[in-house]
Amino acid sequence: MAYFYGEPLENKGSSTWDLSEFEGRDSVDLLARLIYSEAEGESNEGKHGVAYVALNRRDSGKSEFGGSTFESVILKKYQFEG
Repeated sequence: MAYFYGEPLENKGSSTWDLSEFEGRDSVDLLARLIYSEAEGESNEGKHGVAYVALNRRDSGKSEFGGSTFESVILKKYQFEG
């Protein structure tokens, strides 16, 4: 792997919703970043809830949720705010 998990990433885009710096990251890294950003300060139950939302959206495979990969679900515009 060419990068370390959890390394700080510089924002490449000019828009808040330009998440191109996350493209090509593996699902473990993306899911960990999502849980941290969406559920920071929450209990483990809250963190599990965020993970289950991403998992259920991926498993549904619906385009409204981004598709059938963690990358497409997590990076779908307006799906998560963290």
